Amino acid sequence: MSGTSTLSADERRRLRRYERAVDRMMPMQRAIFLGHVVEDLTYPELADKHDISIIEVECHMWRALAQVDDYSTKKTRPWWQFWRR
Repeated sequence: MSGTSTLSADERRRLRRYERAVDRMMPMQRAIFLGHVVEDLTYPELADKHDISIIEVECHMWRALAQVDDYSTKKTRPWWQFWRR
């Protein structure tokens, strides 16, 4: 097993929460989020790639980050806020 690292149980749980958050994103949010985080694209590059404005890229990124935050911190929102995003 040289060169490989093993994850602790806590790290595996955290990774699953992040994966679940990304899996449940809307398709455009996921594309913007992964484009910025994984492909290291800038907001203007993402806007050109998806033919949307930079403001729309910011909105998609904000929503994606909020979803990752919700899943990573296991926040529970009051019942009246479930429909809000």
